[in-house]
Amino acid sequence: MQNLPLTGIRIMDFGQMWAGPHLTQWLAVIGAEVIKVETHLRVDFMRQIGIPPGFERDDYNAGTAFASLNYGKKSITLNMNEPRAVELAKKLVKMCDVVTENFGGPVLERWGLGYEELKKIKPDIIYYAGSGYGRSGPHRSRPSYAEIIEAYDGSTYLNGYPGGEPATVGVSPWTDATQAMHGAFAIMAALYHRDRTGGGQYIDAAMLEGSANFLGEMVMGYTMNGVLGERMGNRDKIMAPHGCYRCQGYDEWVAIAVGSQAEWEAFVKAIGNPDWAEKAGFKDELGRWQNQDELDRLVEEWTGNYHQYEVMELLQKAGVAAGVSLNVKDLVSDPQLKARRFFVEMEHPVLGKMTLPGLPWRSEGRQKGNYSSPPLLGEHNDYIFGELLGLTNEEIDRLKEEKVIY
Repeated sequence: MQNLPLTGIRIMDFGQMWAGPHLTQWLAVIGAEVIKVETHLRVDFMRQIGIPPGFERDDYNAGTAFASLNYGKKSITLNMNEPRAVELAKKLVKMCDVVTENFGGPVLERWGLGYEELKKIKPDIIYYAGSGYGRSGPHRSRPSYAEIIEAYDGSTYLNGYPGGEPATVGVSPWTDATQAMHGAFAIMAALYHRDRTGGGQYIDAAMLEGSANFLGEMVMGYTMNGVLGERMGNRDKIMAPHGCYRCQGYDEWVAIAVGSQAEWEAFVKAIGNPDWAEKAGFKDELGRWQNQDELDRLVEEWTGNYHQYEVMELLQKAGVAAGVSLNVKDLVSDPQLKARRFFVEMEHPVLGKMTLPGLPWRSEGRQKGNYSSPPLLGEHNDYIFGELLGLTNEEIDRLKEEKVIY
């Protein structure tokens, strides 16, 4: 049996969509027993996203989005419209250390499972409430998705090309991912506090604040200098050349960032000391920054003669920061990530063999982690309600027939 850091910690997870499940997923990987509470009445939306060809559209166990966010967990189904289901949930809370949810409003309060109620059941419970804007303030009841928060926190305004419109980052919801990481940190701190003091905690986590946290420099720029910031595309406020340049192959690109005069001289030497590098406008850092249009065109003329890995290797050997721009196919076969065993393979009873990202850090002597398959809907009903809560098989079957466990 692996002695993972959170072995012995049990979490009751009401999380939905991205941020909530992603949070508890990391806690499950490092040893916590995470019990995901679901219902057939309204399945987690992620169970319906990314269903591969050949599967029925209502096969809730074939959603690849759900699989990527919920491995290492157990799943139970409760119809919370039934008072008996609420009572079962309360009994389960007594056996848990943490309760998590990320509903858009006071859903658990309506079920009689809000923090004030749960404290009466288990005084040292840690209750995590994640939401778009937080559980206080004028926007506390507003619904949100990742792109909405990304716009509201200032990121979209600052992202895009000069003279163009605001743009989202355009990849999977990074604001959800940052919320999940911040949430995991907050829960770990609360567990540490409980072990020292015996007290539980209510954690009110706003996705808005988690992502706006990355804009500290921009906030200072405005509060100190009245500057709103500007859209710069791939360019930098100081460095030049700085961007993503086309290479020889089909849709191949490489990112290059030259951060000092010494790096510029190393760059020029690495690319063969071309005559254009001697132009007066390229002699110093300010001149290169002021003449980026011409500089970028000339740099791309050079990168266009080589494949992206060739450019990266050549410049990296010269001490210049450069990296290939990978597509997802390239990413999963990248030798760096393979060497660090970042991707984890697991077998899913419906989807078959899956490759998914693992923990994004390494610890000396660490155990592999709990990378068990994402749970089928209600897969662990018999274990949770039988072995943990002590119900008989007959009682469980009757509650299933009466759609209490549903």
